[in-house]
Amino acid sequence: MFPSVARRLLVCCMPLVLILASSLVAEDFNTQMLRATVKLSHSSSTATGFVLTPDQGKSFLLVTAHHVLDKMTGSEATIIFRSKIAEGEYKKLPAKIIIRNEDTPLWTRHPQEDVAVIAITPPEGADLAHISTDQLATDDDLRQVPIHPGRQMVFLGYPHREEASAAGFPILRDGPLASFPLLPTQMTKTFYVSSDIFSGDSGGPVYTSGAATADDGGENAPLIMGVIHGQRFVHNTVKGDYITVKTHHQFGLAIVVHASLITETIGLMK
Repeated sequence: MFPSVARRLLVCCMPLVLILASSLVAEDFNTQMLRATVKLSHSSSTATGFVLTPDQGKSFLLVTAHHVLDKMTGSEATIIFRSKIAEGEYKKLPAKIIIRNEDTPLWTRHPQEDVAVIAITPPEGADLAHISTDQLATDDDLRQVPIHPGRQMVFLGYPHREEASAAGFPILRDGPLASFPLLPTQMTKTFYVSSDIFSGDSGGPVYTSGAATADDGGENAPLIMGVIHGQRFVHNTVKGDYITVKTHHQFGLAIVVHASLITETIGLMK
């Protein structure tokens, strides 16, 4: 074959090779979690939740903080899903869910900690990554894949109702793990991430985002570490002759409920 013909064939084939290669690239865990995280909207509050599936997409569980649903009055709440229109183009897809039957909550809460789970049916056309409940970190996971203080944690939320785009995707932030020890989680219950959080972040997922490799012993395997409960505040009282002023400001620590307690809550569902 003449060299010039060979070069033309190589050039012609390159776009096909690139297309095939790009189609084989797996979606990273950050993107999957972004697609699985939703805004919970109500006239009285806005917060965050994330959707898990225990059976490869046959059923869907919304995970959030218990206080998020508890503060929503009435029987309905709105979940802001997204639908994909074209590559890089999404639009909001709001859907109502029933959270109470008269005064009876329809969600399952953890007996002690701020965790709630409710079964949902996403609307048709919702772009929703299928995140398995197997991604919830267990105590055995934390022993086999050591999560050390200083390990970067990633979390998703809607701080002060802000969104990452017009389509309603959550905002991704991160911060180092600020607690020790983590185990046993039945004793520690919660841990700190060194980062400010805000109103609207409650109920969001906290996770590690690394991809597992063959030679790291699973050290970088992605795990859902827990759900955001709230934040630490510093409280001060200033006393004068005729007035006492109480103030509080952010301490820079997010409080996260361990994922094992999410698993416990799922196990309590009827």
